[in-house]
This record gives sequence, structure tokens and C-alpha cells, in this order.
Amino acid sequence: MAGLIKKLMDKARNFSVLDFATLKTVLLSAGILIGTYLSSFIMPVIWLVWAVFALSYSYLIYICFIRGEK
Repeated sequence: MAGLIKKLMDKARNFSVLDFATLKTVLLSAGILIGTYLSSFIMPVIWLVWAVFALSYSYLIYICFIRGEK
């Protein structure tokens, strides 16, 4: 576990502005998803929130685990 945390911290030191924006987008959309299931305000556009979350999360996984390995 400590090795994984160290690896992710090393990756975060090399994040660009776009990478941090993606991280913030992931966290924001995850929060909206959690909040949406507690309220019916955003339910009509839940598919859009899921799409934003899935795309930004996939990009973040790519940044952390694939991009630097090559």
C-alpha cells in the first residue's frame, strides 16, 4: 500500500494544469453523482454527469498508470 501511495505521489508531482483540471472534474462529478441520488434535481441529466465522470476518470487512470510507464 505504501508503494502505491508513493507511486501516485510521484506522478502527482509531474501533473500539468490539464491533469489537475481532470482530477478536479473527477472529484466534482463524483460528488454530483453521490448528491444526485439524494435529490431529484439533477436526475433528468444524470446520464451527462455519468459521461463526464467516466471520461475524466478514464483519463486520470491513464495519466497515473499508463502514460509514465512507456
